[in-house]
Amino acid sequence: MKSWLTTILLLIIITLTGCHFPTPTPAPKGATLQLVDTIKERNTATLEATINNGSIENDPLPTIVSTENSPAPTPTPDPFANFYNCQMQIQFISGPLENKGTEFQVLGRDYFWDKGDKFEIGKGTGVYYESQHYFILHSSFLNGNIFREMEAEFLRKYLENWGLGNSQDIQEKINALLGSEVLWLCDGQEIFSAQVDGVVRLSHEASNRLWLEPKNIPEILNEKAGEASEWIGEIPEFDQDQILLGFCGWGPFGLGEERFTYFRYLVSFDILEYIH
Repeated sequence: MKSWLTTILLLIIITLTGCHFPTPTPAPKGATLQLVDTIKERNTATLEATINNGSIENDPLPTIVSTENSPAPTPTPDPFANFYNCQMQIQFISGPLENKGTEFQVLGRDYFWDKGDKFEIGKGTGVYYESQHYFILHSSFLNGNIFREMEAEFLRKYLENWGLGNSQDIQEKINALLGSEVLWLCDGQEIFSAQVDGVVRLSHEASNRLWLEPKNIPEILNEKAGEASEWIGEIPEFDQDQILLGFCGWGPFGLGEERFTYFRYLVSFDILEYIH
């Protein structure tokens, strides 16, 4: 009886209140995207806070660098490699040799395996050793004619005056020449400016070795073989911006033709500015 009455009461309550299970309402358009964005923002903020607080160590976020359009590095050209076969000019623009200079044809690399008569007196040529930045020129006169000076005669004559100057005179000439500015031109174009930073006259023994071993210049200068009294002046240590010019000097009287090639000079030029 009590169970029956209870059932009757439930039916009356449902009828009066209209109670039912609600139908799910679809979410507004874009709500799902907003929810996803919100989750992403929360995750990003959490990650940044974690990193800033030092919780993540030695695990940096990867950086991706694109090399697709990066230009390849261009090697710096070596200006000293282009002197072969060049019509070279040297012009002093200051110092005791101001407005003086010389001109000569630099022999090509083929000279080293086919010398022939390419460096004979009167050819107006010079030999160039690229690794040492070293030029070799002829000095004195052509066939003894004082009006036909060879390529380096203006330098030799200044330093020793036909071989009449003593060691002290030569040293004074060297001192005055130091710091002189010089222009170097190749095929009519200025390539660099330089200054004289050293001059040395080698002993007779060292001069002979220099002619035979032009690639051993530092060793020859350091050893200073031969008579100490024959060495005059000095040049600084070698570096990458240095050019050497070598030529013969006159020796003691009474030696005959050997006198004209008895000594050798080296003039060192320090490059001040590359022009081309």
